[in-house]
Amino acid sequence: MRAKRPPAPEAAPEPRPDPGTADTAPQADSDQDADATEDQPAATPDAQELEQRLQEKAQQPRPGDGQSQSPGAQEPESGAQQQADGQAQAQPGQPDEVQAPEAQAQQNAVAQRAAEKTAPDAAAALSASEDDAGEGEASEIQITDENARSSAEEFATAITQQQAAQDQAEQRAEESDDDDKLKNIAGMLLAGAAGMAVGKMLSNDRQVALNTGDRVVVTLPDGSQQLIKDDNILLYQPGSNVRTQTFDDGSTRTTVLRQDGSRVVTIRDANMNVLRRTLVREDGSETRLIDDTEAQPVQISDLPAPPPVRINRERLDEAALREALRREADVDRRFSLGQIRNIPEVRALVAPVNVPEITFETGSAAISPDQAQELATLGKVIRDSIDQDPREIYMIEGYTDAVGSDAANLALSDRRAESVALALTEYFQVPPENMVVQGYGEQFLLVPSDGPERQNRRVALRRITDLLAQN
Repeated sequence: MRAKRPPAPEAAPEPRPDPGTADTAPQADSDQDADATEDQPAATPDAQELEQRLQEKAQQPRPGDGQSQSPGAQEPESGAQQQADGQAQAQPGQPDEVQAPEAQAQQNAVAQRAAEKTAPDAAAALSASEDDAGEGEASEIQITDENARSSAEEFATAITQQQAAQDQAEQRAEESDDDDKLKNIAGMLLAGAAGMAVGKMLSNDRQVALNTGDRVVVTLPDGSQQLIKDDNILLYQPGSNVRTQTFDDGSTRTTVLRQDGSRVVTIRDANMNVLRRTLVREDGSETRLIDDTEAQPVQISDLPAPPPVRINRERLDEAALREALRREADVDRRFSLGQIRNIPEVRALVAPVNVPEITFETGSAAISPDQAQELATLGKVIRDSIDQDPREIYMIEGYTDAVGSDAANLALSDRRAESVALALTEYFQVPPENMVVQGYGEQFLLVPSDGPERQNRRVALRRITDLLAQN
């Protein structure tokens, strides 16, 4: 997959699509535009230059200051104007505090299963010795600029380009009588779209609703949907060597060896859920970052109602951002990563921090270098906190507006979260192992609207360290 370092944007953006089209519908055009730029010379500014640009930009008056973008605007804009208009600027009568979007969440099978789950499914990768290179089926790859993902790219596995792969998958499924091939989700997803046919029934009463090649959306019996994806993508940085052992039960151990001699070891079950992640430094010292091998059940009805959240409609300065992220959770217990991701009431125990600096074009998940500079303060704050405590974990959340199918929006929102996390690593050296990404599609709209709304095509983040069971 092409993943060159982000090129500097030169051309004016395309006019916005018709408001009646789905948030995901223009994806193919976006991908074609991105591919057309891949042979341009790269001109990626470094973190110091981006921070300097950010300071200079902060001193300049904004075009149209005090006005927000009309949701249905059709006129093309410059990149700078898009960012100025894209921020959730306060309007007369708009409150600074709003009801937490999670307060509207309805209980569903995804949340209930996460609440009831107290131990992972059996995973041979947990008991196998890391030193025994002979265990499991091993694969190895060197990560370069050419095969690493970039925050500036529209992923080649566009949602609207999957039909051919899905047709091939369905044909292979019909030709095969071996149901086990359709249960090893990790192996199939790591190998791409082949074998993961839309409509196919998987274990635990799940049906494949969408397969983008790098993500699979499954539907549970009550209609709720869940993402399956490779959480290790953030770790695949240029210069790293990635070795994955796949065991007979579909569980995997992936070791990412980096140029400085450190390595990150991630163990996942057959459904690609992270069971354990450990940072091993060059001197052999270890930091356990994630441990989902045990969990206490959650009685969702006993959790406090999500408190109102403060909406930062302008970029927070460094001090305010540090304060917002350091707010501790008012809870006397810890949760698994799966519970934090899938139970809204658990996630809401720590307040989200909206990132008004970044909103997305309809159907897009790409972040240009000019947009990335808007993340300079956020990148510095996160990096500094991890330098002080290497156990810090941040969850980057992606969202869409309400236009488009639930499954397509869920996949697209997860890609948006991934792009922000990649940008934080590419430009500001935020350690990727200290971030997890999660898309929520159109479930938690910041601005209640059934139509296209730029403020809903957003990202937010939470510092989940105080919630997460790590040891």
